[in-house]
Amino acid sequence: MTLDEIQTNKVAIIKEINAQGMLLQKLYDMGFIEGNKIKMIRKSPLSDPIEVEVLAYHISLRIQEAKSIKVTYE
Repeated sequence: MTLDEIQTNKVAIIKEINAQGMLLQKLYDMGFIEGNKIKMIRKSPLSDPIEVEVLAYHISLRIQEAKSIKVTYE
């Protein structure tokens, strides 16, 4: 499943990031690294953007960015 599919307040683990170039570097710089835990905080009314917690930071991501991150529940 991808990051945009996890439920609110659920914790998942990042398994793979399917991005390249600037987007991949941006995600790495924000702490989206394979093996890190990630928690869905909330989705906006139209589900774009979403707010997640990674490494104790709250980060907003666009749905297209979230779809490039594969996760699994613990």
